[in-house]
Amino acid sequence: MASTPVILLLKRTGNSADRPDTTTVQTGEAALSFGGAEPGMYFKDSAGAIRKVGPTFYGNNAPNSSPVGSAGNSVGELWVDSSSSAYYMKVWDGASWQKVGAAFADNAASANVTIASGAIVANSAIVASGALGALIASGALAASGAIGAVSSSGSLEANLASGINVVGALPAAYTGGVVYLNAGVSGLYVSANGGWILV
Repeated sequence: MASTPVILLLKRTGNSADRPDTTTVQTGEAALSFGGAEPGMYFKDSAGAIRKVGPTFYGNNAPNSSPVGSAGNSVGELWVDSSSSAYYMKVWDGASWQKVGAAFADNAASANVTIASGAIVANSAIVASGALGALIASGALAASGAIGAVSSSGSLEANLASGINVVGALPAAYTGGVVYLNAGVSGLYVSANGGWILV
């Protein structure tokens, strides 16, 4: 092959964002756009749709925002959105760009989970988003006084030192009371600010 090279060229263009349309290529035929700003390999699937093989596009605006060739995007096409510091990975579902694996982090409908389900740890959304670190760094957690007030008053330490009560139901709340509830919803509770907090 090195001594007698054979060059096979696909349908190709050096223009960025120059995608083929369904009349340009046949089913299963590949077409290449090698423009450096937005390259891609494309083919027509059995349903007659143009599909993009890659690479994943990186930029402030969605791929093919300013098409040179065919307009639109391919189902399953990927984009890393650099328009914000979050750098979301997005996928085209045929109608709009959907964030990949980010629903827990910023979608209220998906964020209603419990610690027991493992979603917080498994998803890593709190740690990955930096929200927990930002809260601690800002001092907001300590400044609210919810934790500091109980600790500084000595009521929490005093009750821990005297032992933990085991009861079948929580009594009326009182400052600094620590109770282990062994009936109903089990857990370790501390009384603060006139109510019970599950630790």
